[in-house]
Amino acid sequence: MQATLTLESDGKVVLPELLRKRYGFEQNVPIQVIETASGILLVPLTNEPMSAALQEELAAWQSLSAEAWEQFPYEEVSET
Repeated sequence: MQATLTLESDGKVVLPELLRKRYGFEQNVPIQVIETASGILLVPLTNEPMSAALQEELAAWQSLSAEAWEQFPYEEVSET
């Protein structure tokens, strides 16, 4: 699925219903935001086990070499 989302003035983004259902995004479920070299990863923090496909995808992403991490342009910033 491909969708174009718009950031509202207060920083909110509305995910399409299909994506919310597919990935378990529900009202009041915390979401972890992980920065990657090519964008951000949104992960709902639920008690549901991670799918095998997602486990494989994350393992491949996490196995990137140190050289690949050097391409990551962002630095950790503290929240104030």
